[in-house]
Amino acid sequence: MIELISPDTICMDLGASTKEEAILKLACMLDSAGKLGSRQDYIKAVMERESLSTTGIGMGIAIPHGKSDAVIETGIAFGKSACGIDWTSLDGQPVQLVFLLAVPEESAGTQHLQILARLARMLMDDTFRSDLMSATTPAEVLEVISRSERDTKRFE
Repeated sequence: MIELISPDTICMDLGASTKEEAILKLACMLDSAGKLGSRQDYIKAVMERESLSTTGIGMGIAIPHGKSDAVIETGIAFGKSACGIDWTSLDGQPVQLVFLLAVPEESAGTQHLQILARLARMLMDDTFRSDLMSATTPAEVLEVISRSERDTKRFE
């Protein structure tokens, strides 16, 4: 997963008051990183998915995602919100950690599910979530993810 995220797709302060604003900001980062062919079409796919059921999985986490032909290359954008965003999460709590996934339509089946599964495993770890919340720079976020991936692989 570490190969899918970079410092230019990490936002340490989303400054968003709605999930739509957060998704837009993170999608712009993916677009600037060259991951999207059409930001507008990608955002439409993400919002369509969001309308089916919330991607706010609880514990202050949301994993919005979109499978779309508008995605050129698989990527992940990450953002933090100190004050929290109402995401209509499963536990009713505001979201502070957002992982936006972008996957090309042709890779949607396997790759999409593998990324979600790996991310979900990592996010179940209290230390991982706490370390992400404590991170103050994109480099620290990348180190937290990298460390978690190394630890996870040891137990596979």
